[in-house]
Amino acid sequence: MKIDTFSFRFADTQGFMEWYRYNPQQGLWIDKFDGMMQAKRCEMTEEELEELEQVIRENRINEWNDFCKLDMCMCSGNSWTLHVTYKDTLEEYIHAMGHSEAPEGFEEGKKALETFFARYL
Repeated sequence: MKIDTFSFRFADTQGFMEWYRYNPQQGLWIDKFDGMMQAKRCEMTEEELEELEQVIRENRINEWNDFCKLDMCMCSGNSWTLHVTYKDTLEEYIHAMGHSEAPEGFEEGKKALETFFARYL
């Protein structure tokens, strides 16, 4: 599978926020705030997109698809969204989100995505 679009956003109640998004028209956009704002705009190669897909599969992030748990009674907590679409198919995608909830393996998958995108900052 070849990634067409990608978006992962995570925020916590301490003020930390990260958002990694890619689309073929605009390239890669990274916004990260951890006390200091970091922003980056750049292109991604086909090889880098293939590596991102490998990170997704190896860390079972694709298994998060259809996870949607939002604790609406909690005013604080972590929130996140993940959206991935693939070229040449409407059947394969990943759409997941949570507020104060996450699927099994979330912390490991999140760390793997952060490690992958750290090279661009």
